[in-house]
Amino acid sequence: MKIILITHWRIPSEKTMAPYMLRVAEAFAKQGAQVEFWAPRRTEPLLAGVDPFEYHGIDPVFTIKKLPTFDLMGLHAGPLSFYLMLGSFTVSLFFRVLFMRKRKDAVFYFFDLRDAWLLHLLGVPCFSEIHMYYRSGLDALNQWGFARMRGIIAATKALREEIVRDYRVPTEQILHAPCAVNFERFGITTSRKEARVQLQLPHDVHIILYVGHLFPVKGVDVLFEAHAFLRPNEVIYFVGGTDDDIARFKKKWQESGSPASVVIVGRRPHQEIPLWLRAADILSIPNTAKEPAGSIESSPSKLIEYMASGRPIVASDVPGIRDVLEEDMGYCVEPDSASAIADAVEQIILHPEEATKRAVRAQEAARSLSWTARARSITAFIQEKV
Repeated sequence: MKIILITHWRIPSEKTMAPYMLRVAEAFAKQGAQVEFWAPRRTEPLLAGVDPFEYHGIDPVFTIKKLPTFDLMGLHAGPLSFYLMLGSFTVSLFFRVLFMRKRKDAVFYFFDLRDAWLLHLLGVPCFSEIHMYYRSGLDALNQWGFARMRGIIAATKALREEIVRDYRVPTEQILHAPCAVNFERFGITTSRKEARVQLQLPHDVHIILYVGHLFPVKGVDVLFEAHAFLRPNEVIYFVGGTDDDIARFKKKWQESGSPASVVIVGRRPHQEIPLWLRAADILSIPNTAKEPAGSIESSPSKLIEYMASGRPIVASDVPGIRDVLEEDMGYCVEPDSASAIADAVEQIILHPEEATKRAVRAQEAARSLSWTARARSITAFIQEKV
């Protein structure tokens, strides 16, 4: 089977979806599919000349092809520039497929409905993985896009139910497929002590760790505020973020009096993250419930990486999290509540045996959420629909 994955995102990119999409391609290729990844030829001065495989820690088992695109986003970011880029990319994509030999022998796999609007006119088999979609006054375009996909891969059950309800897509046309994890990479057994030695972290504090982007939708501002409820030997570490978000967060830290109970680490190499997880006492994923992107549309791969690490997890009680993390696998707390996070931290520290039992259950569950198993499930779904 030949699978062509398509996105209008920059590749490589600092944004969180870029490595995720490449990881999906990697998993398909390792299942034996012939895989190509098509992306626009876009400007990214900071990452010019960077190898996307090396930058995102992806095995080079598939090819990446860049399509001509009119991109002014680097000069003037805004709606007009975005839709000019998107429109030119879809036109470029249309003609690339129109003149493609044996195009009907390929399956076209998208991560955004908008990228496929023109391609539907060619009648080629299109599938779309949905983590979120964009509503507007032109919602009929979503209806048109959903109706013409051969199949939909929904990241969460709540998202699948929403698509069935709002766009009348038959349930059998939608596969529920949460994110996945490379268990061999994240299920390491390095001790907490050894991990802290390697990362040069203090041994005399309880570390509450967040890894990921510092977008407000991720609930990081709420986690930051939790420092006011912690004991002196409890410290929150933030690892990750774009340059702009790290700068914003450091400004927030300074305006709060530079609390010693908050450490902003910034970006770290992807291959170093499993060590950070093992160095922590508690892992936090504080998604907000105020926006769909943080609640029903989110199946965070970071959550499953947390689970694989075997460390106790404090997470927001939102559908996207509960889709994977069951009650006895972690501590699901009231979303958007700093005090609720602090209370769960206290419970874990006071009752370490119970916390360890939950962490072990989560780790066992993560074993079955591999990229290999996910790719196998989606491939079978595609073969059934083609």
